[in-house]
Amino acid sequence: MKILKYALLALAGVVALVVIAVVILIATFDPNKYKPELAAVVKDKTGRTLAIEGNLGVMLYPSIGIAVGKTSLSEPNGTRILARFDEARVSLALVPLFSRQVVVDRVTLSGLNADLIKHKDGTTNFDDLLGAPGRGGAARPQPKPGPRGEAVHLDVAGIEIRSSAVSWRDDSSGGRLKASIAEFRTGRIASGVPGKLSLAAKVEGTQPRIALAVNLSSGYRLDFDKQKFALSGVELKISDERAGAGAATSAKGAIEIALAPQSIQFDLALDRVNLDSYMGTDKGKAPAAGKAGAPAGGAEEPIDLSALKGLNLKGTLKIDQFIASNVKLEKVNVGVQAASGKVDIHPLAASLYQGSLAGSASVNANNQRFSIKSQLDGVAIGPLLRDALDNDLLEGRGNVALDLQTGGNTVSAMKKALAGSAKMTLRDGALKGINLEETIRKARALAQSKPAAEQKAERTERTDLTELVASFVIKNGVAHNDDLSAKSPLLRLAGSGDVDIGAGTIDYLARVAIVGTSGGQGGKEAADLRGVTVPVKITGTLDAPRFHADLRAAARDVARERAEEKVKEEKDQLRERARDRLKGLFKR
Repeated sequence: MKILKYALLALAGVVALVVIAVVILIATFDPNKYKPELAAVVKDKTGRTLAIEGNLGVMLYPSIGIAVGKTSLSEPNGTRILARFDEARVSLALVPLFSRQVVVDRVTLSGLNADLIKHKDGTTNFDDLLGAPGRGGAARPQPKPGPRGEAVHLDVAGIEIRSSAVSWRDDSSGGRLKASIAEFRTGRIASGVPGKLSLAAKVEGTQPRIALAVNLSSGYRLDFDKQKFALSGVELKISDERAGAGAATSAKGAIEIALAPQSIQFDLALDRVNLDSYMGTDKGKAPAAGKAGAPAGGAEEPIDLSALKGLNLKGTLKIDQFIASNVKLEKVNVGVQAASGKVDIHPLAASLYQGSLAGSASVNANNQRFSIKSQLDGVAIGPLLRDALDNDLLEGRGNVALDLQTGGNTVSAMKKALAGSAKMTLRDGALKGINLEETIRKARALAQSKPAAEQKAERTERTDLTELVASFVIKNGVAHNDDLSAKSPLLRLAGSGDVDIGAGTIDYLARVAIVGTSGGQGGKEAADLRGVTVPVKITGTLDAPRFHADLRAAARDVARERAEEKVKEEKDQLRERARDRLKGLFKR
C-alpha cells in the first residue's frame, strides 16, 4: 500500500510540475518575438510581405488558439496591399484532435479589406494563394488526399465577420464591384448538421452601375463527403439605394450548390424585379429609335457575357412583377438551364399588357448570340410599343409571333444584326399620326392646286382600323413587309416596305383604297374618290415618321376613270343611235 501511496504522490507531483510548467510557459511565452521570422517565411515562400502590426496572442489549453491584431498581406513581389484586417480570432479544442476531430470555437474576423484584381492577361493577384500558376511561375503541387477512413472531420461552432469589404476589379472589361459586409453570422458548421445564417451587406459597382443593400437569412446544411451546400427557407431582400423606398425585391426559396463538379440548382419566387433600376437605365425610357442605342455623348458600353461561361445551373424562377428595358410583365414563370457558356430559358411565360406571353429564349456567351421564340396573345400593342421602343405608331389588341436571332457586343450591333420573322394580327386598332379619311376628303381641292406637302405625324391624328394583318422577314436589322392588309368601314389598306430597326427609320408605301362614304362634311368628295387607290408614303424615323399622301395622283386616277367612263358612255350612245337607225331602215 505504501508503494501505491508513494506512486500516487509521485504522479501527483509530476502532474503538478507539468501544470506549473504549462502555467509558466503560458505566462512567459511571447509569440510576438516570432513575427519577424514568420514574415520572413511568408516572403520566402510566396514573395509577399506579411506585416503584423497588432499583437499575437496564443492559447494552449483547453483550446489551441490564436488572436491576431492588425495585419496586412501584399501582392507577390510588390508593396501593393492585397488584404488587411483589424482582428482575427480562432481556437481549436485540444482533446478532439487526438481522434482527428477538428472542433473549432467561434471564428471571428473584423475590419477585413481585400482588393482582388483580374489582369488583362487573365491572371489574378491571388492565383498563387489558390495553387494556380502565377505569371512566370508554376502551380504548387497539391497534397494527395489521405485514405477515406482517415478523413478529418470539421466542426465549427460558428463564424462571425464584421465591418469587412471585398473589392473586385477586371482590367479587361473595366468592371468594378465592391461588397461591404456589415455583419455575417452562422450557426454550427459540421457535415450533416443544419444551421442558420444571416447577412447584412451592400454591393456597389460600375459596369453595371449598381448600389444595392442586401439582407439574407436562411437555413443551411453541408455535406462534406458529397461536397454539397444547401440553403433552405431562404428569405432575401435586395434594395436599390439610389431609387429610395419602394424599390426593394424580396425572394424566397431554396438553393443547392455542388462543388465537384460545380453546379447550382434553385427554386425561387420573387415579388418584384426592376432590372432597369439595378442597371441604372430607369431614368426615362429605352433609347429612342433612330439613336441606334448609343448613349448621348459617348460610346456604348459593351455587353459582357463572360460570367456565363463558367455557369452550370438549373432551376425555376417565378416573379410577380418584372421590368426590363421599360417593358412591364407580371406572373413571370421561367425555367433556366445553363452549361458550357449557353443559357436556355424554357418555359418563358408571363402576363403583359392585358395579354399573355409564351415561348423560349437562349443566350450563347461563346459567340455573343441571342435568340427568342415567342407568341403574344391578346396583347395591347400600343402601350407595349410605347414602353419598349418609345414608339406611338400603332394601337390595337391582338397577337404577335416572333422568331428572332441576333448577336453582337453592343445594343446597336444587336439591332443591326437582327434576323428572323414576325407576324402581327390586330383587332380594333389604329394607325397613329394621320387621319387618312380626313386627308382623302381634301383630295379634290388639293388636286387642283400644288402638290400636297409632306405631313408630320400628329399625336392627335389617327386612322381607326377594324383589323390589321402583317408579316415581316428580318435580315441585317431590316424588317421587310409586303402583305399588309388593313380595314376600316371606309378604307382598305395594303402596303409594302422596310423598317430599319438598326437605324430606327422607316421607308414604307401604303396603298389606301376608298370603299365607302360617310355622311356629313366631305362626304361628296370622298364619294367621288370611291374605288380609287391613294398612295401614302411613310418615311423618316420611327419615333417621328412623316406621311405623304399623293392625292394629285389619286385625282388624276379619278379624272382618267371619268374620262374612260365618258368615252364608254359616248360609245354606248353611238351604238344605241346606230341600232335605232338600223331599226328604222328595216321598218321601211
